[in-house]
Amino acid sequence: MKKSVLFLFVIVLSSIAFGQSQDYNVKMAEKLSLFKTSKTVAEFQVLASTFVVISKAEEKEWLPLYYAAMATILMTQSETDDDKIDIYLDQAQKYLDMATKIKNNEAEILILQGLLHQSRIKVSPMSRGQKYSMLANEVFEKAKLLNAENPRIYYLEAMNTFNTPKMFGGGKKNALPLFQKADEKFNKFEPESQISPNWGKENNQKLLNICLN
Repeated sequence: MKKSVLFLFVIVLSSIAFGQSQDYNVKMAEKLSLFKTSKTVAEFQVLASTFVVISKAEEKEWLPLYYAAMATILMTQSETDDDKIDIYLDQAQKYLDMATKIKNNEAEILILQGLLHQSRIKVSPMSRGQKYSMLANEVFEKAKLLNAENPRIYYLEAMNTFNTPKMFGGGKKNALPLFQKADEKFNKFEPESQISPNWGKENNQKLLNICLN
């Protein structure tokens, strides 16, 4: 009798844990779909806030903070006020730092850190280009040591080269091999789960086509 009760108790606990996991994955998948439809600063800000709320409920999970950082970084794409861009990126950095405390030595976090560094350049390409390109490249090299097959590393390296003036080794011609390498990696890449990072392929293809023409 006691064994039966104990067995039932274990089954109930397992069911509860499974239900919580399912609920988390469902919530995350639902919010991740909004990355495709969000365009404005306000929309990405709401999305970032949503992931922050999820992170508070799921304190052991690094992905909600990762996506909060990503949404905050994307706010800078349509922002024209340089002061606000730095404020957004400072906030994104806080989210990434929090995610790193939960999951240290994670290639995807390092890759997003590289994107954050690259986003700083927009404020003043002439004065910031060299510094933040170097910082981005440093974290990309660290990410390669953890997972050299991750296509986002080469995609962002290609983006950096693509946006660098020809006189400094940039431009379409020099970016092409990196976009091609990223394309090869994207075609083989399989995300760990339905909510794991899986972005960049479509934009890589667009820029690859530009470089080929």
